[in-house]
Amino acid sequence: MISTRTDRVQVWASQLAANDFPPVCAMTGAPAETWRKFRFSSPPPWAYALYVLVILGILGMIVAAALMSAVAQRASGFLPLTRGSRRLVGLAIWVPIGLMIGAVALWTVVPIGAVASIDATDPNAGTVAGLSLLLGALLLVVGLIGRLVVTPLVCPRARVTQPPGYYDKLVEIRNVHPAFVAAVNQMHQARAAQYAAVQA
Repeated sequence: MISTRTDRVQVWASQLAANDFPPVCAMTGAPAETWRKFRFSSPPPWAYALYVLVILGILGMIVAAALMSAVAQRASGFLPLTRGSRRLVGLAIWVPIGLMIGAVALWTVVPIGAVASIDATDPNAGTVAGLSLLLGALLLVVGLIGRLVVTPLVCPRARVTQPPGYYDKLVEIRNVHPAFVAAVNQMHQARAAQYAAVQA
């Protein structure tokens, strides 16, 4: 289970669920101070063909996302982090979500409030509604870029697979610090040596 890449390490889903890692921050390689739960999912390769449903518009995107989520392999558990890394992960996850929620709020709450408080014949009514729609679209685009581009670059991510003949799932944790990878691989090698000594 040892990868040749220094930014990724393979573990079993049961090890991830049991938080069975050395106390080394997965993001910085410094001594860990806390833990944070991560949920990983990977759709099978054939599921990407569902993106063809995007040609149906928003409804197609929703159906494709729901189907891909339904067939994805999942694994979750806690990874060791420093407090600073934990804060960074929280910001990378929640700031884009907040921006997208803000976009929805601008598209619904602000126009309703503007219409209720401004006379429909007032020339500013259309301007307020137009600006809120434009600002909402901008927030949505920035939120989506943050969620789809920035978050995966900052946070640990993983590919979850089900090897044939195995009950447990294999999780390749990616975008982690080489010191964390080395510590996990060293732990695996020590356990393998102990098991070989017991069997001898």
